[in-house]
Amino acid sequence: MRKRSGRPPRFAAVPNETVDDALSFDLEGLGLLTVVLRHRDGYEITLAEIAEKYGYGRDGLAGAWGMLQVARYVIKVKIQWAGDNQWSTEVVVYDTPATDDEVKELLASIAREPGVRTVKLEPPTKSAQERAAKHVAKVEAKRKKANPERRKLDYEVPGQSAGESGRGRGRRRDGGEDQGSGAAAPAAPAAAAPPRKAPAPKKQAKKREPGRRLTQQEAAAVKQVEAAFPQELQLPSYRPPVLRDAILEALSARSPEVLVERVKRRWWKHGYEEAVMPGGKGIGSAIGVAVALVRPSTDCPDPVCEDGVVLDTGVVCRACEQRKEDRKRPVPAQRGESGDDQGGDVPAPRRWKCRECRTLGKTGTEAPEDGLCGPCRKEAQEAEAAAARLREDMARAEAQREELARERWVELLEDAYREHADREREAAEERERREAAEQRKLRDAEERRRIQEQIARENPELLAYSQTA
Repeated sequence: MRKRSGRPPRFAAVPNETVDDALSFDLEGLGLLTVVLRHRDGYEITLAEIAEKYGYGRDGLAGAWGMLQVARYVIKVKIQWAGDNQWSTEVVVYDTPATDDEVKELLASIAREPGVRTVKLEPPTKSAQERAAKHVAKVEAKRKKANPERRKLDYEVPGQSAGESGRGRGRRRDGGEDQGSGAAAPAAPAAAAPPRKAPAPKKQAKKREPGRRLTQQEAAAVKQVEAAFPQELQLPSYRPPVLRDAILEALSARSPEVLVERVKRRWWKHGYEEAVMPGGKGIGSAIGVAVALVRPSTDCPDPVCEDGVVLDTGVVCRACEQRKEDRKRPVPAQRGESGDDQGGDVPAPRRWKCRECRTLGKTGTEAPEDGLCGPCRKEAQEAEAAAARLREDMARAEAQREELARERWVELLEDAYREHADREREAAEERERREAAEQRKLRDAEERRRIQEQIARENPELLAYSQTA
């Protein structure tokens, strides 16, 4: 089964709502979904290999895979190709359950691909549906039997208070306040507690309307921006919603021409052009790179700043320059250490930087001899190993070419000696034929002379009439 969706480089993003979706799958299914999201577009999914890698049984992963298909995290399609009428199975993996509109759009986009004759949706098996139903019943039964006095597992969203998220650490499901697991003192009276300030309402982000058709102007602008993506990026024939939303978000603040220049500039400035060249490190996710090429920059607060240049005047952005200078300054000492920022005589410790990706190392650690961080060192070792394998392959190929050249030279010499021997034999036979012909001529002349002499002796009266006398 070949996967169609891509992944961001270096990490696989799993939304919090997917992690909290305990009714759709168990922890084994969540791990399997994370593993599949981690792989790039075109990955051949083999449950046996995944089970062997992580020490699981194939049957267990097959059950988890069926639950993912029932919950529509995995959409399986069958494609018949017009060239050989053969069927192939492909899956599209979603980080959240796919909607009906997304499934319809997926089937339509695959049907428009060249060489596709028939495409159909393959539903989950009956055993997968039964397994999913049993899992839901099991989870709901455990929730009903749970002790209401026991503190529930809860999570705080970074940057939000308990009142904003509705799931804070200090709020119970029944509306009361939780005293914590280690609280021994009784709760204070309500009158003594200070009045709590009502949190400001959080601005909700505008969600994309599923299945909304673009206007003619939007479609033309999106098409113009998509045409600027380099061919080396190898984007799929269908456009996922995340890429279309990123282009529309960028078009809300910039014109299509500015976005085209942004894509071309970031392609070589961010090192993607070098990555796709022969011998480069490659690109993990084409969709992730396309989004990075077109999305607005969040580093500078100036709305008219375009990657460090002010659009109106064309001069360098002062805020971006100041931020670069701030990054070059020494890192302040940590708490408890002496440094310039704490009034001590010892200067603030400087953190070493990786000479490749410029990532800062841990404070207080010395730079390694090679000056590389862990990921860059691993990439360098993999590149060196690949270069060593390439050298070995080239040496092996060169040895094979030399051996073939020697064999060919021996064959040429044998052919030359054989041809020379054939010519010598033909020349000797020709000489023998000429010598035999000369001998026949001599014998014939001698026989004629003898016959003439005999005739002359026996008939001397004929000599007067002979022309050879």
